[in-house]
Amino acid sequence: MSNINNISYIALLALLSGPVLADETNNSTTQNEKPKRVQTFGDLLDPDLPGVLTPKGSFVLDTSFSFTQNSSNTVNVVGYTVLPALIVGLIEASDTDRTTLTFGLTGRYGITNRLEVEARIPWVYRYDSISRRANDGQPSTAPETQTFSDSDLGDLEAAFKYQINMTGAPYWIAGVRFKSTTGRSPFETSGDELSTGSGFPSIEPNLTMIMPLDPAVIYANLSYIWNIKDDVSFDDADGNRQSVELDLGDTIGFSAGMGFSVNPKFSFSLGLSHKTIFKTKQDGQNVDNAKLLQLSSMSMGANYAINPETTLNVGINAGLTADAPDFQLTVRVPYTLK
Repeated sequence: MSNINNISYIALLALLSGPVLADETNNSTTQNEKPKRVQTFGDLLDPDLPGVLTPKGSFVLDTSFSFTQNSSNTVNVVGYTVLPALIVGLIEASDTDRTTLTFGLTGRYGITNRLEVEARIPWVYRYDSISRRANDGQPSTAPETQTFSDSDLGDLEAAFKYQINMTGAPYWIAGVRFKSTTGRSPFETSGDELSTGSGFPSIEPNLTMIMPLDPAVIYANLSYIWNIKDDVSFDDADGNRQSVELDLGDTIGFSAGMGFSVNPKFSFSLGLSHKTIFKTKQDGQNVDNAKLLQLSSMSMGANYAINPETTLNVGINAGLTADAPDFQLTVRVPYTLK
């Protein structure tokens, strides 16, 4: 089996969930040397390099920027149907566009060659635009448009990853991610404020499989997000303050794809992901207007090694279902600190 077959799978994590470190050249790396930069698919690594995750004692600082665009169109009818094509009453159409910019700072440290710890600090900017047009039989009028913008700290995250097997493909990596409630909750907003967090803590166990198939690398990931229920307070339609126990629906996620090396510095990946979000419960009962959400998306990514310490990662996601975000662009620049 070639060197690519032995270790090219390591490059995959640079495009999945975190960078992997490697030396710039094959013949200069020894078992006692620390890798010098974030890995790309094209690197021909020495088999003696330690594991898939960040090596023991190494630290990676990962700065990121993401742009997410989401839109929805709804039509509300208050009236009755006289004929199949004739509706008497008020018809209101609304168009909602949401733009989210997230700036993130992530640090990863190798506790051992098998165990890695990670922490992430996000800053979130949101811009929402809502347009409404009512058709009540009168001459058409211009739509009423409202815009809102806000920014604040998002939900802080911490994660641990553990490489289960060091030799013998496929390679398995187990992890768990914890999300806090440092962002502004949707139940804490007032006036024109927008939320920058979910308002609920969550725990996400996950499992990743990596299978090298020269010259490609196949990957799959399975995750489950457990949103911890909590008591929230809000004003109802009549302005009365209510306090209820809210349990956000948990999420099951699955993703799979492949990575391919173009040359020692440049590589790309293609993948599909799907998430199922279960219905929200209030005081242990299903909410009347809650529904099961299906989020599917297609992803493409590219990875380029700028220098021995820095790698540029660019990824895009396109939504395939109505509930998924329309488009997402993510740019990451992991930097290896000596």
